[in-house]
Amino acid sequence: MGLVYLILTLALVASVIGAINLGSVDISPENIFRIIVGKIFRQNLRGEFPPNQISIVWKLRFPKVLVAGFTGAGLALAGIMMQALTRNPLADPYILGISSGASTGAVLSLLIGNIPFIGQLPLAEGAFLGALLTSILVFVFGSNGAKINTTRMVLVGMSLSALFSALTNVIIFLTPDSRKVQSAMFWMEGSFAGTDWSDVPLAAIITGTAVVMSLPMAREMDALLVGDDMARNAGVNTVRVKWTLILISTLLTAVLVSMSGVIGFVGLVIPHAARTVVGAAHRRLIPFSLFIGAVFMIWTDVVARTMASPQELPVGVVTSLCGAPVFLVMLRKSRYSFGQ
Repeated sequence: MGLVYLILTLALVASVIGAINLGSVDISPENIFRIIVGKIFRQNLRGEFPPNQISIVWKLRFPKVLVAGFTGAGLALAGIMMQALTRNPLADPYILGISSGASTGAVLSLLIGNIPFIGQLPLAEGAFLGALLTSILVFVFGSNGAKINTTRMVLVGMSLSALFSALTNVIIFLTPDSRKVQSAMFWMEGSFAGTDWSDVPLAAIITGTAVVMSLPMAREMDALLVGDDMARNAGVNTVRVKWTLILISTLLTAVLVSMSGVIGFVGLVIPHAARTVVGAAHRRLIPFSLFIGAVFMIWTDVVARTMASPQELPVGVVTSLCGAPVFLVMLRKSRYSFGQ
């Protein structure tokens, strides 16, 4: 597996350089690499490269690619945790309604403006608060004390998703400003257009923390796939593991959605695609999915901003257009079965 991860690392680095290279201004891969290394080590690059190249690489494209990579990896990981938690191959990071709550919060901040007792609410904060509110409601109505009934939580999530989607549509329908409505609709389909260096640390910290906390639970997640009774017989504290998975995945999803909008299909397709290569054991599945999710998101963002240039397509549209056919072909041709 060491060779596999070396290849994946090289593919990820190549994807970062290639994504930075593609755009309206052509910059050679060598210059991109030298600019990034020079900036990291605080070298004086004046006179060595045109100022516009330094600005494009370091201030515009590089942070955007990093956030896209962390988002793809994070959504893939959240999908893995939700599928293990619910034992449902159709589960994704948004199964508990977090995306709908985030959309309502974001639309409120975009379309309404000043909110009583709060004032002007930035889009990212509005989306995060909406996602957090949804998570709290799922915990309140979906759990029975310390016990977790995953079926009940999923049903509560579906109900809240329908409720917040309806609220979002009402807000959009009652907003007279068509430009704000268009901005809201664009955000709801996912976009990295507004990301900058201020988003990179949070994306890196939340994704890195989720990885560090989930990898030691790989054996427990394997056990959950065969059922709670079998897992308890194997010595797994199913209540603790389930609560941990819920808290990690919901917080991870809430933060990523607040930065990038609702990007569908990544958390569903990537884990299944990874299982066809490395199997269902989470010890191999998690790291493999992280690489594949990051590379997939980086290149779908490239397609989104270059396909209809100078306009930029929502990333969520591209992930669905690319992911759905691949998923169908994969299910048709492979012998893959969830949990095996």
